[in-house]
Amino acid sequence: MSFIARGTLVPWALIPAAAICNVDPFELARRNLIPVVVGLAVTTFVAILII
Repeated sequence: MSFIARGTLVPWALIPAAAICNVDPFELARRNLIPVVVGLAVTTFVAILII
């Protein structure tokens, strides 16, 4: 549940961040897709090891 609840911040924060940086929101999302997925995978793996 914590991944789902925190993951909802990403779409809401993407549009204001893109507006502040004056870039296209879709381009920002596309460029950040790989780091976000890697971070989720590493976090999930570490959580599995801890549990």
